[in-house]
Formats: sequence, C-alpha cells, structure tokens
Amino acid sequence: MEQYNRDIAENPKVELIHISHDRDEDAAEEWAVKEGFPWLTVLPDDVERSDLLDYKIANSVPHYILVDAAGNRLADGSSAVFSKVKSLTEGE
Repeated sequence: MEQYNRDIAENPKVELIHISHDRDEDAAEEWAVKEGFPWLTVLPDDVERSDLLDYKIANSVPHYILVDAAGNRLADGSSAVFSKVKSLTEGE
C-alpha cells in the first residue's frame, strides 16, 4: 500500500487494477474492502470479458504487470513495475 500511495495514487500516468483469483465474488469484495484497496478489483469470471486474459498469470499471487494505454507490456514483477512507474513520473 505504501508503494501504491507513493508511486501510483496521485500519478495520472498509471492506474492499478487487481485481478482476483477468488471465485467467491462476495469474499473477494469483502477482502478488498477490509484491506482498504482503492483500486478496481476484477473477478476471475470477468477477466475474459474485460480483455485482461492476456495479463493473467496462473498460480502467482500477487503478480504485477505494467502495461501502457495500448496494452503493451512494459514491466513484469513488483520491483520492475514500481521502478518503471517511478521512471515514468521522473521523465515528465
């Protein structure tokens, strides 16, 4: 949450989307609220409809992927994603 608040929350160049692996929609939403996640949570049944299937990584929780507005993958993994987000901000 600290990295999100520092690098993404006020950054107009990026948006975080959480793809949940939880099959129980109510449980997933309850967990996201409990954890205080301010970002969108996409449930497994909605992944295909939302065109996010290409970014889903099986059995890897959590896994971070940074894509640009055109859907091109820019970075994979927490460290690489937050590093790239920081470089995008610094490059303004």
